[in-house]
Amino acid sequence: MLELKNVSKSYGKNEIIKDMNVTFKCGIYGILGVNGAGKSTTIRLISTVEKPDCGEILFNNQDIYELGEEYRKRIGYVAQKGGYYPEFTVNKFLYYIAELKGIQQKESVINSCLKKVDLTEQRYKKIKTLSGGMKQRVNIAQALLNNPDILILDEPTVGLDPKERLNLKNILLEFSEEKLIIMTTHIVADIEDIADNIIIIKNGKICANNTVKDIMKANCNNVWECKLYTAEQVKEAKEKYIISQLHKSDNEFTVRIISENKPFDNAVLVEANLEEIYLNIMS
Repeated sequence: MLELKNVSKSYGKNEIIKDMNVTFKCGIYGILGVNGAGKSTTIRLISTVEKPDCGEILFNNQDIYELGEEYRKRIGYVAQKGGYYPEFTVNKFLYYIAELKGIQQKESVINSCLKKVDLTEQRYKKIKTLSGGMKQRVNIAQALLNNPDILILDEPTVGLDPKERLNLKNILLEFSEEKLIIMTTHIVADIEDIADNIIIIKNGKICANNTVKDIMKANCNNVWECKLYTAEQVKEAKEKYIISQLHKSDNEFTVRIISENKPFDNAVLVEANLEEIYLNIMS
């Protein structure tokens, strides 16, 4: 169990995290928020890259900074931009990281991690020759070397195509049994179908923390769908409301609008999806 209790963090006069309280248990947690919301700062604190100004972070009721190396041996960290030696092969890079982590039986461990991320055939290729998605899988493989209890991923889907995003989801689902995975993103589709819990951060504060089902149940009564027939009407709607979806067919537009009040006479209430709930909270 990982707990953040009354955690705050500032850079100069800019308060990034404000009195954050959250408990993580086994499963996949998706942390959603726009750029600058405090997601990466939260991850850096959990990873002990930085310390909070106040509050405490506990792993199984012990302070993670007092645990130090003992705690870091229990985590795997996938940074937003992984650092590589471009001339290294995948195999050489993983051996290097395994040595730094003090991994025993390196060959069997590396073989297992390469198989998990589907990179066995690329193991002797130089990292600089790999695609962006393959480089990210190398990044994940190095985080799995020590079989961590906590896997931490900071915006891991940046630059990945849809197929690579799907590969990442499959890797996380396979790894998540009896493990804790914490993943930040600003893309709802990355986590809505795999996360056990979703945490939405806005301006350094948690404004939602629940299962997808319960978040949707509590925030599903202000999405409207209607037909609009001119570009001028669409322009007016964009100026007044949050438009979550817009489809043009022949000479009409089907529009989904987030609004507390009925936006147009022909608008009808519809069930919100998670992205619309997220847009509503962020607004």
